[in-house]
Amino acid sequence: MTTANIGIHPLLIKAYREAKFVVGTNNPITLFIGSSNKDLSKILEKHGVTTAAFITAHNPYSQPLDVDGNANVQSQLIKDVDSGGYIYINGYGVDTADQWTREESILILGITETEAEKLSDKYQQNAFVWIGTKDAYASLRLRRPIQVPSNEEMDTWIAGLTNDQQSEARKLSALEQAWLLTTSDEEQAHWLCPVAWDLNKNWPLAKPDGSAMGIGTELDRMFKIIAAGQSQIF
Repeated sequence: MTTANIGIHPLLIKAYREAKFVVGTNNPITLFIGSSNKDLSKILEKHGVTTAAFITAHNPYSQPLDVDGNANVQSQLIKDVDSGGYIYINGYGVDTADQWTREESILILGITETEAEKLSDKYQQNAFVWIGTKDAYASLRLRRPIQVPSNEEMDTWIAGLTNDQQSEARKLSALEQAWLLTTSDEEQAHWLCPVAWDLNKNWPLAKPDGSAMGIGTELDRMFKIIAAGQSQIF
């Protein structure tokens, strides 16, 4: 089985979600998954576009290349972007603790999501950052399926939860458990304790697998009530 067919481990997806993506060198802009960025929104407006993609060619399928290997594939990516006539801004991706080796990247302005997918796939990337709205909301776009961890890994994870959380976690399918592993500890605690949901507070904008939830107080509340088993009241 090739690396491409294994899928992406949930903890690697979690690392992507928690990483920071830095755009530019003078007055750099830092993007975070699940957040909008006013400074980038101004850049999009300046160039008359509403989309952008933050992509690297480094370390295909998260298999480390040496410095020269990464420089070579990144150069090829830039040539492809130049030939497409796109404007781009140099940047890099790194973990919030700055412990990773930085992955040189580019923010491509005005590219379509389909073209961004093609570039990401050509350079064998697990994911890229997609900006699809004028307010520069950053989304993670995975290009390979999630890997369901071994039973041993899942048992170890569940053993570290509280008793109530363990009970909820065991109700989930293996795939649902894998997606839950991609979220922060705080979000895991939320999803694993539905009895504690405050139906008057804002709901996360997406489920652990990235599928959209309602946006807006009333829609949020409806989703929460339905999830709490009270859908018959509507």
